[in-house]
Amino acid sequence: MLTAGPAFGQFQTTLQPGTVKDFSVYATKIERQLQSRWDGKRAFLSVSETPSDRTKVLAGELLIRPGSADNPISAPHGLIHDWLGDVFIPNTAIGKVLAVLQDFDRHHEIYPEIIQSKLIRRNGEDFTGSWRLKQKGPMIPIALDVIEEAHYKQIGPGKWICRAYANDISEVDNPGTSKEKKLPSGKGYGLLWRLYGYWSLEAMNGGVLAECRSLSLSRDIPLGLAWAIKPLIQNVPRESLESTLRNTRTAAMK
Repeated sequence: MLTAGPAFGQFQTTLQPGTVKDFSVYATKIERQLQSRWDGKRAFLSVSETPSDRTKVLAGELLIRPGSADNPISAPHGLIHDWLGDVFIPNTAIGKVLAVLQDFDRHHEIYPEIIQSKLIRRNGEDFTGSWRLKQKGPMIPIALDVIEEAHYKQIGPGKWICRAYANDISEVDNPGTSKEKKLPSGKGYGLLWRLYGYWSLEAMNGGVLAECRSLSLSRDIPLGLAWAIKPLIQNVPRESLESTLRNTRTAAMK
């Protein structure tokens, strides 16, 4: 829900096919890079290629950095956000971490930005779930209904991967009230149009080292509203990944 007044209505937008195409091309490129790690052609975790960073993460530091030197990446009428993060979860088994990530029915209890969640269906290691996300920015609170499809696979002893895709994301007007209205996907203020997450989990040192690559797609920054929109578009993707890693660690250690 956007409540900053009617003047903000002029900044509503529509997701364009060219924007989706650029995001899909970029995501395919990233998946090829990840597949080379998952196939054993490179280090399984990118953090392992920088020993000093790996040491810090294993010591308890949460590491977040841009996945691309040019971040966000410009697309037609949009921006692609690419972030990479690592967290070490001590004294836990990889199955416990998987249970946290896969438990859509409890995600609203684990992750503060999720106010409603439920599992829609499960088929083996393939999951479909829903979230209602609540985000706040300067004068612009917003609710989003998200459907995510997540695909898990064990690729070796103590090694799991996940590809998670959220292509169905809708803004919600007046959420939680009698006037609640869900906008069509791709309509509205365009703060989040796509959200892809790629997890690589490796058991080590009596715990689990978890690495997540997060790709998201938003609108570009409209002239005249940069003061309100820019902090959301540029800061939320990084903050969301940090929160996800931090709260996954907390839940898995309980």
